Amino acid sequence: MKRIIGAKFHSIRRVVDMLCFNLGNEIKDDEGRTYAEYALHIQTSWRFVKDDVILLASRDIYLPQDEALDNGDYDFDEQSTQKEITATSSIFDVAMHDFEKHFENATVKSFDISPLGDLRINFTNGVYFETFTPSARKCEEWRFLPPGEEDHFVIFDV
Repeated sequence: MKRIIGAKFHSIRRVVDMLCFNLGNEIKDDEGRTYAEYALHIQTSWRFVKDDVILLASRDIYLPQDEALDNGDYDFDEQSTQKEITATSSIFDVAMHDFEKHFENATVKSFDISPLGDLRINFTNGVYFETFTPSARKCEEWRFLPPGEEDHFVIFDV
């Protein structure tokens, strides 16, 4: 994980309700596909914060951007495949399209992993990202995927 110090924000996306948080330089493989140097796959509660304001959080995946549609029948999974923003897009789906504006010229300043498995990444611009373990039962909460390596750093690898 120490390799992320100095890495720049690359992108975020979701796969259903898992956050894919990408850091570092863009890499192009032999087949022309591009990806970020480092990836974190987050399967627990998380949030991005700046100046005591939540910019984006894990629950935003489950909430439609239009509060009138928030009647308990909202299907967040359906929206994850749409490329266009619609009235039924989630708060996350809307925000991720220009989320990188919060990270212009920012890099990872430091990070900490608590004994409980919580992760905090501090950026040079004052934004921080944090996860928090929501259960006493140990299961996979998040993983760090170094480029080109099959071994991942997993909290909690049970």
